[in-house]
Amino acid sequence: MNYNPIHLPKECNGMSDIRAEIDRIDHLVIELLSTRFEYVKEASKFKKNTVDVQAKERFDSMLEQRKLWANELGLDGNVIKELYANLVRYFIDEELKHFQNREK
Repeated sequence: MNYNPIHLPKECNGMSDIRAEIDRIDHLVIELLSTRFEYVKEASKFKKNTVDVQAKERFDSMLEQRKLWANELGLDGNVIKELYANLVRYFIDEELKHFQNREK
C-alpha cells in the first residue's frame, strides 16, 4: 500500500493530473482505514469489558498524538484531531458491536 505518484505535485500538467493523484491518494487512505478497522475488530478479542473497548485514556492520548503529527507536517492539528475523533468514535461503536456479539 505504498503511494507511488505518477506525477509529483510540481510535475502535474493540469487539473486532470492533479485530480487523478488526489483520487489515488484518497483511495489509498481509504484502503489503509479499512486495514486499520480490521485491527480494531481484532482488538475486541483482547478486551474484557466495554470500558476496555472504549479505552478513554487511549482515545484521548491517540488524538493528541495525531494532532502533533499533523502539526509537524504543516497541517492544522485541530482539524486532523477532529477528523480522527469522528473516525475513531465510529470504529469504537463498531468494535463494541463485535465485542457484544462475542459475548452472545
